[in-house]
Formats: sequence, structure tokens, C-alpha cells
Amino acid sequence: MNLVRAPGLADILDIACVTLIIYSFLVWFKRARAAFVARGLLILAGFYVFARLMDMRMTIWIFQGFFAVLIIAIVVIFQEEIRHFFERLALWSFKRGGGDAPDFSRELEILVRTAGTLAHAKVGALIVLKGRDPLERHAEGGWSLNGEISEAILESIFDYHSLGHDGAVLLEGGRLTRFGAHLPLSRDFSKLSGFGTRHSAALGLAEKTDALSVVISEEKGPVSVARDGNLRALEGLEELHRELESFYRDKAPAPLPKDALHFIRHNTREKLVALGIAVLLWILLVAPR
Repeated sequence: MNLVRAPGLADILDIACVTLIIYSFLVWFKRARAAFVARGLLILAGFYVFARLMDMRMTIWIFQGFFAVLIIAIVVIFQEEIRHFFERLALWSFKRGGGDAPDFSRELEILVRTAGTLAHAKVGALIVLKGRDPLERHAEGGWSLNGEISEAILESIFDYHSLGHDGAVLLEGGRLTRFGAHLPLSRDFSKLSGFGTRHSAALGLAEKTDALSVVISEEKGPVSVARDGNLRALEGLEELHRELESFYRDKAPAPLPKDALHFIRHNTREKLVALGIAVLLWILLVAPR
């Protein structure tokens, strides 16, 4: 006698949808640097599945009540990350694909030369390159600019006599959209040893978005970059050039990959875990009916 019925077309679609949802949350946990939370939830889910299989009714009842409280706790603790997740989800459908990737070589060269000039003169600066995440919610104050990027404009903005020289310049699509903006400061003091307020603002933004920030210290002169929640001082302009190239390559809307295996190779472990959980949920909740 079969304990589990054979899945039909509706069941396969059901499993596929649940897999996609679970996979999205696993990737979100990974990018939100909360992988330890995901591991803890998976362990609890494993205990719950074991309790269901063994028909441990009291344990199941406790777990069901616990999960209701846990969901509320996650929403409260990770409200910023959850908001970020839904922002990314809303933007996903508008992400461009196909065609040739744009040429950022001119923009890149201007940024490297300007950084070199400002670092040599020990003029403090903070230049933010927008990735795919929106910046409006994290940047406050300043003045709208909407000007084409150039060395002259960047150097004049960060001149000591400029009203916005202490703030950040936001760069998007080769245009300077705002200057004198204030960014959220990081609270990770272990990464800020020996750095100033500009570096704290750059790291704070890197912790909340996928933007890259270029920071020039007015006291010491070296160039640093903040990206993906990390802040790093660079050896020189060649390393800055490589960092910017990597950022543009990762964030630019490049052509869709022709290799069908590209999607499978990306986040393979998360996909397999999501599929396994979805199948297990189907077996426990749907198949016996």
C-alpha cells in the first residue's frame, strides 16, 4: 500500500511555487548576513517535521504556537531587511535584460583620476555609485544636481568652500544626481578603527544597499571603498580601478546568459535546500489527503 500518492501536474506546480518562495527567502537571509537565523529556522523545522512524522501531538502544538511568535519576532528584528527584500522584489520585474552592456569606461576613468587628485591634495570626499537598490530612503538632505559627471564638478563639490563638501555625492547612470547628502552611520565599530565619519557613512550605506562608496580621507589621503557590508583601504589607484570594474561588471544590466546552466550553477545549494523543503512539505501536508 502506497503511503504517498503520485504527484499530478497541479502538485508539481505547487512544489515549484513553494520552492521559489523558499529559495527567495534563503537568498535573502544569505544577503542580509543572517545565515545563522536561517540555519536556526531549518533546525527547528527539522524538529517539527520529526514530531509530525512521529505524531507527537503535544510537541506539534507547542511548535505551532512557537512559530506564530517567531514570525512576529522576525518581522520586528529584521524589519529593515524585510523592507529591503520587498524593494528588491518590486524592482526585479523592471530589471533590464538583453542587449549590450553599457560602456562605463569614461565614467570609471573620471572617478579614478578624481580620486587620485583629491587623495594627493588630501581633500576629503565621499562618492556613492548606485547599484540596483534604491538609495532615496537612505540619503537625506543635500541638493539635487542631475549633472553629467566630470572631474571639474567633483573637485568643486568637495572643495572646502563648497556647502556640500562634507556630504556624499550620489552617482547613477553617469550622472551626479545629488550632492551634500547625509548617509546612515554604521554601528560596526570593529571595522571603523582608524577611520572617520565619512568612512562610517560609507560602511553604513554598504550595510543597507548594494551601492559602492569611494572614500578619500582628508587627514591621511588614502582611498577606501565600502561595498557589501565591508570597508577596505586600497593600495593605490590601480586597485581602485579594479574595484570599480568589478562593481560595474556585477551591477550593469549585461546581456542575458546564453548558457542554460548558468541559473542552475548560481546559488545551487540554496536551490537544492528549497526544493527539498518544498517536497517534504508536500509529502507531509498534501500527499496523505
